[in-house]
Amino acid sequence: MAQERLQKIIANRGYASRRKAEELIEAGKVRVNGNVVTELGTKFETDVEIIISGKELLTGGEKVYLLFYKPRLVLTTMKDPKNRPTVADYFNDFPERVYPVGRLDYDVSGLLIMTNDGDFANFVMHPRYEFTKTYQALCKGKVSKFQIKQLTRGVVIDDDYKTKAISSRLVKFDEEKDVSIVELKIAEGRKHHVKKMLIAADIFLTKLKRTKIEFLEIDDLTPGHYRPLKPHEVKQFYGIFTAVRRKNDNDSLKKNNF
Repeated sequence: MAQERLQKIIANRGYASRRKAEELIEAGKVRVNGNVVTELGTKFETDVEIIISGKELLTGGEKVYLLFYKPRLVLTTMKDPKNRPTVADYFNDFPERVYPVGRLDYDVSGLLIMTNDGDFANFVMHPRYEFTKTYQALCKGKVSKFQIKQLTRGVVIDDDYKTKAISSRLVKFDEEKDVSIVELKIAEGRKHHVKKMLIAADIFLTKLKRTKIEFLEIDDLTPGHYRPLKPHEVKQFYGIFTAVRRKNDNDSLKKNNF
């Protein structure tokens, strides 16, 4: 039987993303055939016995992909030591163990992909593939055209990192409430990325919501609810992955042949 890296086996069994599996291995929480394994990249046969934090990890079942509308004030994690609400609370009765792909801040609502497919989660989260995300920000006061242009021309965050939105626009200004709704699309994902961009453009944020991941939109989803991804939507994500990988390979060949 073929051997694979331990973190990939854990991810493929639907326990966690490959990145999270690496953290568990390094923390000494993973036993293989009764022995603690802490070295990343160690290979085993795919049907090996794995125990994580005292619980046996069974071989994975059917792969599932869900689009979840995370409410505000919910953590994007499966467990919280302070017993605060987490995304896991919304999937207690779901037959498969799923986990979030990427993160949304505690005070940010909107779309998350939940899955038990480790390979899928790994490539969607990988910064190399730059999947786009669209956000709508509720902001205090009237946001000017100049501030909107700043977001696409580029702003500096984290002291010296210049970043810019793929697109930005003023969706609405409510004169009576003195609030604006600003929409921006990005392909990066630093910590608090959108919040920092708005601050850099001197825009006063009050609430933030992720409304779109690539071609996936909220539509009629409401906070706390989810829907399965359709087969063609999963294939479309893998199509983006394949196209970007092919482009990167071609760019590398051109560079080496120069």
